[in-house]
Amino acid sequence: MTVVSLFPSATELAAALGATPAAVSHQCDHPPGVEDRPTLTGLVRDLDADPADLDRIAARDDTYYLDGDRLAAADPDVILTQGVCAVCALDAGLARRATECLDLDAAVLDVHADDLDDVLANVERVGEAVGRPAAASALRDDLDARIDAIADAVPATRPRPRVAVLDWTDPLRHAGLWVPDLVRIAGGEPGLVASSERSRKVTADELRAFDPEVVVVGPCSADVDEAERAARDLLAREALDDVAAVRDGRVYAMDGTAYLNRHSHRVVDTLEALATVIRPDRFGECDERVRRVDAAPAGASHDG
Repeated sequence: MTVVSLFPSATELAAALGATPAAVSHQCDHPPGVEDRPTLTGLVRDLDADPADLDRIAARDDTYYLDGDRLAAADPDVILTQGVCAVCALDAGLARRATECLDLDAAVLDVHADDLDDVLANVERVGEAVGRPAAASALRDDLDARIDAIADAVPATRPRPRVAVLDWTDPLRHAGLWVPDLVRIAGGEPGLVASSERSRKVTADELRAFDPEVVVVGPCSADVDEAERAARDLLAREALDDVAAVRDGRVYAMDGTAYLNRHSHRVVDTLEALATVIRPDRFGECDERVRRVDAAPAGASHDG
């Protein structure tokens, strides 16, 4: 069975199930080696004006294009795509349009997720689609066990620490969908955005009024170094000195690309990392995937 993937979360999940895609999107970078596979997508602004270049495009919108020549050459049985965010990656509508245009005999699976339950259900959905149901069942069991281990270690007592997770800092946006579920399981109170609600803009006044005791910054498409710079810029730009997390030194940077913006099985890695900063009394101080950020100027030393 030949599988192709048009966005990183599906690539990660398919590879974890033993069905590494034969071709991938331009954004796919995990697990190591997938970036060497043929690339099926790209940014429209990178297209040349040469009509011959445009002739190979099977579908496009204002942001992304899908390379019809390479898709046809891959001759997939299954195309994994997404419908979560048309800004973040090429969406399911373009994939279906290209499949029809090229007359491909391929199933198109939209690996959609609104909350953590959807993320976990996708393990088995993708497993069935790529012919790896046993591997999917085993992975789901492992993920459930890891989630239960975190949940069981969190005391049921209230109040819980208030947590803000920012997936953009200028303007401020609070992460939604499955992220509030992760915060709650890890022992925190998300507060600003509900489970399954889309990421949304929040004002600095809203952030101050919520008074989070923990702030995690993981901008979309940013690695941990970029996230740390974004967090420092935020602290320098906004008057947040009276926010509990800033006052108590509980502002953290996280690789948004790897852990906050994708909905593969690695969201459980994210859960385990969040647990260390939300409840260090239960899980130890600061997972290696998270970096503490102070208000010092960029380049100054920091804890990690």
